Amino acid sequence: MAHPEFFDPVETASREDLDRLQEGAIVAIAAHAYARAPLIRETWDAAGVRPSDIRSVGDFVAKVPIIDKDDVRSYRDRHDDPSGGMSASVPGETVSIGTTSGTTGDPTPVPNWYRSGSEEAYFRDHWHIGLRPGDYFSWMMFTFRGGHRRRYYSEHGVSEICFSIGPSEIPRFAEASKRWRPTSGAIFSNPMLLMLEAYFEKSGDDPVDVFKSYKGAIFGGEPLGNRLATLTRSWGLELFETTSLGDVAGATMCRMHDGFHAYEDLAFIETVDPVTREPLADGEVGELVVTTLNDRLTPLVRYGSGDLVQIKRGPCGCGRNHARYDLLGRATDQIIIEGRSILPREIMGLVEQHSETRAGLFQIIRTDREMDALKLRIGYDRARLEVSHEVLRDRLHGMIAEAVGVRLHVELVDEQDLLKLGPPHKIPRVTRQ
Repeated sequence: MAHPEFFDPVETASREDLDRLQEGAIVAIAAHAYARAPLIRETWDAAGVRPSDIRSVGDFVAKVPIIDKDDVRSYRDRHDDPSGGMSASVPGETVSIGTTSGTTGDPTPVPNWYRSGSEEAYFRDHWHIGLRPGDYFSWMMFTFRGGHRRRYYSEHGVSEICFSIGPSEIPRFAEASKRWRPTSGAIFSNPMLLMLEAYFEKSGDDPVDVFKSYKGAIFGGEPLGNRLATLTRSWGLELFETTSLGDVAGATMCRMHDGFHAYEDLAFIETVDPVTREPLADGEVGELVVTTLNDRLTPLVRYGSGDLVQIKRGPCGCGRNHARYDLLGRATDQIIIEGRSILPREIMGLVEQHSETRAGLFQIIRTDREMDALKLRIGYDRARLEVSHEVLRDRLHGMIAEAVGVRLHVELVDEQDLLKLGPPHKIPRVTRQ
């Protein structure tokens, strides 16, 4: 029987029980990965590591080498292996093939088996929001790349209403929300919210009525800025931010909105120095490294995500003891200006405050990791421009320079020029020049 607030009893496990669970799971997945994933075996052999060396979490962190997406791609290209040496051969258990999003390079195929860590995690998140058997939930498939058999939803009597992402789908979404009254939604995004905002402005449809049955919706793709967070609250909609847990599962905020929950029965997480790869203590800013504890088909082990995070393992106000973390940005996106660290997340919250730039489209122009000045290319909507180009640029320059406190150069471009680089949530936020 599930807890009224939580789907799986493991969500309220004590810290001691979680540590004990991980101790055994780490030893088991290490042996399995070495035996079944060619990239893991190749990497460990080069480092002189054998599964028999791993008898505890301490052994694992001290001895097992870290891999990353470049290692997966290299193995794929060297061996003509679509899975990059990470798909263990488990006959009959590959139920579908998906891909990563390709944010940091070309998309990588991801074989999925009958037990998906992401599916388990997201169903727990929807249950926490309020989804129950017999309910509907709306599914915006802007990140849908195939691969997840939504077993938990069908098995528990939940019905999906599916939409693709695009302006033509927004009226259909609004009508379906009023007709079927979903309890929750996923995966909402900045582009979707901007399309909804434009739809409500033009149609006169009441957003409060559209969302009155929603107990919440999962939001992802990019950080949620203050403007859109405030806007959706005015619609009566609570958003729960989510992010990828190193391609192993998903991590979503709870009702406390105090960090992303990483379910520690599904994954072991740690932080390392992004340069030296030496382990860091919880609370220190470092690169998130993730190990699956339940995926026998694609056993990613000590996988460097490239995300800069701060981990905290104290009890959460929601009732869980699983680790949470604050996501600061991509390690490769960090730049240093006059000794100050700057990441795109900070800039986005400033750009979206203005009507002409409310889509939050911008790029940091990077010539090196350490620079003398911050160089920004900001996209604006010509249709919303009510002042001169120069006045808007000066207004943005003054506001951003005051907020970040470093030398600044701002270039304004038509946002359509930036949209040629990809959908809004996939435009490279840091680009070299």
